[in-house]
Amino acid sequence: MGEEINNSSDTISEDPKIHVRYYGVRGSIPTPLKPVEIEQKCKRIIAEIIKNDKFRGQKLREIFNAVPIHLKSTYGGNTPCVLVKTAGHTIIIDAGSGIRNLGIDLMQQEFGQGKGKAIFLFSHTHWDHIQGLPFFTPLFIPGNQFEFYSCFPDLKERLKGQQDSRYFPIGMDYMQAEKQFFLLKSNESKDFGKFTIKTIKLDHPGSAYGYKIEIDGKSFLYSSDLEFNEKNYDTMPEIIEFFKGADVLTFDSQYTLAESFTKIDWGHSSIQIGIDIANHSGIKKIVLFHYDPTYSDQKINEITEIGLSYKKAIYPGSDLEVIPSYEGLELEI
Repeated sequence: MGEEINNSSDTISEDPKIHVRYYGVRGSIPTPLKPVEIEQKCKRIIAEIIKNDKFRGQKLREIFNAVPIHLKSTYGGNTPCVLVKTAGHTIIIDAGSGIRNLGIDLMQQEFGQGKGKAIFLFSHTHWDHIQGLPFFTPLFIPGNQFEFYSCFPDLKERLKGQQDSRYFPIGMDYMQAEKQFFLLKSNESKDFGKFTIKTIKLDHPGSAYGYKIEIDGKSFLYSSDLEFNEKNYDTMPEIIEFFKGADVLTFDSQYTLAESFTKIDWGHSSIQIGIDIANHSGIKKIVLFHYDPTYSDQKINEITEIGLSYKKAIYPGSDLEVIPSYEGLELEI
């Protein structure tokens, strides 16, 4: 079962564990905190401490650690980017605005010396999943090597397009790292030696794809941007079969259940759908992901609580863990 870890590791050995870190968890568009939201957080923290007797006599650090994340911090405002390290390989899933901070971290490692190697996986090329790539510093460093994988035969052209001089001052060709592009096929498996990557097509406008990274009997699932409605419920068994038995599922939870009924064909799901699928698939942990840009941290916390109540009511014997993703969340499988 995946366990949360508090400290990141600069170097991941070739052990069969899967290390995951979330750098961008928001959907559609970056959403930085507004000044009024920071002010509200400060007021709520003070109120939480004042009203709660358990904080009396505790040290400041103990009090801060006990305050929930939606009050003391933020789930994050950057769009999708997830780092996976396993068997000595670095895998980057999607290149939303969160990839800028990932690039800063990687520059402190071998990528800053032009000796880094990484694999890119793209779920699709809607802007929120590629907009950070022009700001990914390791791509500008000669000697670094990147392999780009997706199920889109024209991925290179799509990525170069957003760096056309009409939209961005620096073209992709100026990025001096070595770049190779490879085509994956839906519902097929790609062997990378000690681990494999499997793909599945998801229901989303313009098409999107999910990924399963497997090694030594463990697996991590990335399933952002998918929708289920009356038009495609017949595909549910295929999804469940693909998801079956995974240790961690990162799942599109952009909408509330009510919103998912009104935003048909918008391409996103709810936490309740994710919990249904996870329970039928035997998933150990579901990580909520791709939050709507209108959702505050308070709203995300409320949605998480609703999800936990839903799981308890519908699947009372379930061992499924339900956690909200946030920038900096690290998991080890």
